Amino acid sequence: MNGTKTHQSHTSLNSVRLRTACVLIAAGLLSSCNPFETTPYCADYFTENVSRVSHYEELGRGLVLHNPTNTTWLKCPAGMSLTSAGDCRGEPLYLSFDEAAAYAAEASEKSGQNIRLPSVSEMRALNEDACINPALDVRTFASAVVENHWTSEASRTSGLLACAVYTYQGNSSCRESKSTPYPFMLVIERD
Repeated sequence: MNGTKTHQSHTSLNSVRLRTACVLIAAGLLSSCNPFETTPYCADYFTENVSRVSHYEELGRGLVLHNPTNTTWLKCPAGMSLTSAGDCRGEPLYLSFDEAAAYAAEASEKSGQNIRLPSVSEMRALNEDACINPALDVRTFASAVVENHWTSEASRTSGLLACAVYTYQGNSSCRESKSTPYPFMLVIERD
């Protein structure tokens, strides 16, 4: 009978240790996240962090260079035009995937420059992890809309789907119907 009592006390002690360990692990996990902490909007973030170094270089004529990737972007979303004050005016175009690709090809042909839709990785490289809505440097892309944006990539699993990047947080998906009208940004290949 003594052996049974000793076994029960060891089992009880192990159970207490296990519960204590679980409570400590849970407390550690919960203390590392604050459910009331929110990610700031990028407009607020850049207003409060004016000294934050920009990753962009203004090249003039509505072009900006993203220095980390050496990619040149049109500052205004497709369909908008640059004003003499350096702002974008008008409304962004919302086109299907095929129409957006055709728009870029036509702009390229008419301008004599290589203008194209960005790849998923190029679009995601613009993502600002410190803020959202849109997760872009709004000092450079002040007219960016919070929406899925077409990229140059189609889905590998279906001819009816293509890839887009959602500018709210910078997530990408290759399960977007090609017929859905989305805005898009343009990249210019420079020599």
